[in-house]
Amino acid sequence: MEILAPAGSKESFIAAIKAGADSVYVGLKDFNARKSAPNLDLHDLAVLTDYAHSRKVKVYLVMNILIKQEEVSGAVRLLSGISGVGVDAVIVQDLGLARIIHDFFPGLRLHASTQLACHNSSGAKVLARLGFKRVVLARELTLAEIKIITGSNKGIEYEIFVHGALCFSISGMCLFSSLTGGLSGNRGRCAQPCRRLWHGRKAKGYLFSPKDLELIDHLESIAKTGVCSLKIEGRMRSSEYVYKAVSQYKTGLKGEDLGRKKTTCLFSGRDENLFEPEKAQCMGVQIGEFPDFKAKVGDRIRIVDPKTDRSCMFKYGLETPDTSGFKKGDPVYLAGTADFDGEALTKELEAVYSAYQGKEAAEGLPPAQYTDLVARVWARPLRQKEKLWFKVSDPAWLKLLGRDNIIFSLNQSNLRHVPENAAVEFPPFIAERELGDYKKITAKEYILNNISHFDIVPENAVKIAGPFLYAWNSYAGRALKDLGIRSFFTSWEDDVLNIKKLNFPLIVTLFGRPVVTRSRMLTREHDYGRVASDKTDLELDQFMEGNLNILVSKKPVMLFNARAELKNAGINEFCLDLSYIKPDKKFLSELLAAYAVGINFKDSFAFNFRKGVK
Repeated sequence: MEILAPAGSKESFIAAIKAGADSVYVGLKDFNARKSAPNLDLHDLAVLTDYAHSRKVKVYLVMNILIKQEEVSGAVRLLSGISGVGVDAVIVQDLGLARIIHDFFPGLRLHASTQLACHNSSGAKVLARLGFKRVVLARELTLAEIKIITGSNKGIEYEIFVHGALCFSISGMCLFSSLTGGLSGNRGRCAQPCRRLWHGRKAKGYLFSPKDLELIDHLESIAKTGVCSLKIEGRMRSSEYVYKAVSQYKTGLKGEDLGRKKTTCLFSGRDENLFEPEKAQCMGVQIGEFPDFKAKVGDRIRIVDPKTDRSCMFKYGLETPDTSGFKKGDPVYLAGTADFDGEALTKELEAVYSAYQGKEAAEGLPPAQYTDLVARVWARPLRQKEKLWFKVSDPAWLKLLGRDNIIFSLNQSNLRHVPENAAVEFPPFIAERELGDYKKITAKEYILNNISHFDIVPENAVKIAGPFLYAWNSYAGRALKDLGIRSFFTSWEDDVLNIKKLNFPLIVTLFGRPVVTRSRMLTREHDYGRVASDKTDLELDQFMEGNLNILVSKKPVMLFNARAELKNAGINEFCLDLSYIKPDKKFLSELLAAYAVGINFKDSFAFNFRKGVK
């Protein structure tokens, strides 16, 4: 099996190869999900790809974010430059970018990012149809599920994460960072609010910060599944971490990698200690408590105050840190060792650049015909009468509404209550064992929220793209249209400037409480009720939907005052999402009255609609 290593910097790239990696994945300055990493430029990519290939190591380029309409041409110019470098694959989330690569850059191999949330055999089947050669499976899967997925579809390669940080939310479905400050995880700018202190009804601490994944003891089981690539997470981490992690998986011998505490997550059964809210899940190995600890000169040390989330990092014996405010007993971690020879790595890197004799890489002109993908696809429609949808998940709303244009939002808790003559919305996550339940559902229209849903609903069904089946540009819209999509819900986190540039049929949700995270890791035992942060005014309500734990914004999104503006932009379909609102006749009357006059409730917000999403 391939050992696939992270390289968020040039030094990490060299460290990965020295440790024996079979392949390395890297990002450039733009269009990747680790925007805060040092990353590379095109020249770096050319030099290091040449170096890697000379040692029979493959290079995969990461372009795994959602791309706004105005950014497509820049991404395509970048692809023109990349195509001449000789990278071995491009890892992609945006379906529009994938379509462009498939049609106009056939020399670039397509890998589906874990951000595409492939978590069942239906998802893998659809991605193979779209031209992807490999899929990075979701991190929350069990060994049994991986076996079923890999065994049911041999037309695509499979890659799984075996080591490194875990997101407690399913990748590609997390709006947490976007909600707290407009820094979208789907755009590579995650601010990691899940690693902060939160307090709920029964607990306070690091409620959503899991341990790090480690599957080194399960390599024999993984080898029997058909998985071809073992992926190590860590493009934000040091070259020392990369070297030690790769060395472990290359030799099969467990060592100390200075990461967080380790877990197998759900791979071999649920880890009941996956979360330890009372302990800060910090990078490093605890070596003592402040001020009593031992270290070597040059070791990187981190002191943490678990009650305030404050930390201090310094090189022991070489730097004088400000330790005021830390208390006796605060944990001290070893985050890097003086034994790791970073200077030798730097010298080797300089030699690689000095020896490079290849051509200079640069962005090129995009192929002129790529715009034909969307030309004349959507004829300008005649001005239509306004249509208002009502989305519900509680059957009690149906009697109160008593009207057409109902969307029933399905989950494992309400599958037996599907009303007649309603459109149904499939949830973004459907586990392998649940596929049969959803394939039995019949409806006049389907709202799809994951790539797998195209294999679940009838081929000739009326299909609408939901808010989690992202189409942030016309090229993604075209890719989905060719799969049968008729119209598109805008994403909860998208902004008005981008929405107005989309030239396909849109449905904008003007009211609702967005689902911020969906987690398979949190269980009913993690019942925190309403949670809040000391550092923001954000409050989130916790619910269980079947076996999924979700966090929902307490405060609703409300865009009634933007309805006229959106209508002037040619948008005439809107939605009121009542999925997480208690059925109430009086509230419904007040909501419809506010909708009629275009006024928002005081206790509401616009998410990123006005301020923009980054």
